[in-house]
Amino acid sequence: MKMKTTKNAAVQHSSAELSAENILCESDSRFYTGLALTQLFTLIATLAPFGSNLPYKMKVADQIFAVLVRLRLGLTYEDLARRLNMSAQLVSDIYNSWLDIMAEHLSNCVVWLPRETIQRTMPSSFKESFPQTTCIIDCTEVFIQRPYKLKPRAQTWSTYKNNNTAKFLVAIAPNGFIMFVSKLYGGRASDVFITKNSGFLDYLLPGDEVMADRGFTVSEELCFRRVRLNIPAFMKGRDQLSEEEVVDTRRIASNRIHVERAIMRLKSYKILNGKMSNKAFKKGNKTILVISALCNLRDQLIREDNEI
Repeated sequence: MKMKTTKNAAVQHSSAELSAENILCESDSRFYTGLALTQLFTLIATLAPFGSNLPYKMKVADQIFAVLVRLRLGLTYEDLARRLNMSAQLVSDIYNSWLDIMAEHLSNCVVWLPRETIQRTMPSSFKESFPQTTCIIDCTEVFIQRPYKLKPRAQTWSTYKNNNTAKFLVAIAPNGFIMFVSKLYGGRASDVFITKNSGFLDYLLPGDEVMADRGFTVSEELCFRRVRLNIPAFMKGRDQLSEEEVVDTRRIASNRIHVERAIMRLKSYKILNGKMSNKAFKKGNKTILVISALCNLRDQLIREDNEI
């Protein structure tokens, strides 16, 4: 009898751990959701009205919190089901319902900033070397389950990762704000192909400057739009770069690293670190968008003292 009581107590305690009302300190909030405490409860209060008609008995705040925990910690439905003392299917239904709601209502958190805002919030490192920079771009990949059909299987095969992957483009402002994320492409797609076909180029205006790695050989497309591309210099069969090219390459590398830091922040949401199932891949674009929005709600990525 005593063992039964202990077991029930353990179940209740497990459920309480995933209740929004039990998140009382900053460290817990950041661990479970990546957000500061005030950011978490502001987000819950903002989203809650959109879930008032959902058919779930669970508190709306706890539904939202459970979704954030899954995104942040990458917990499976079965794991969450045991913590919440409900079926895995119900957890899946709640998650998918709220992912749709979040993708719709958080999309305004991933926007292309006006030039004035980009200039006003530009870190000193950019002002000194590349004051006209509009954005920094890079592509990243996430592992996916091998598709059943042969054509998608071939399209998602990444030679670089030696696995089936989905790939997307990220563009950040110099201050680290995520301004654009593309839809997911098969891992076989090149950086250049995604850049040309994702709709990213349509956001650029004459006089803008884009910073990227060597692989983004899109200077012709940008030149047509009167946009400058800043990438590290190529050797082009030479034994060494000129002194000026070496200096520029180092400056680009020291500033371009911030897009890699932004991608690292995206991937701190561990749901992107595992292997995305074929079913989850169908909502992969919404997952990326929601996580990008959550990253933009967090503390500023780039600070003058270079602290994260």
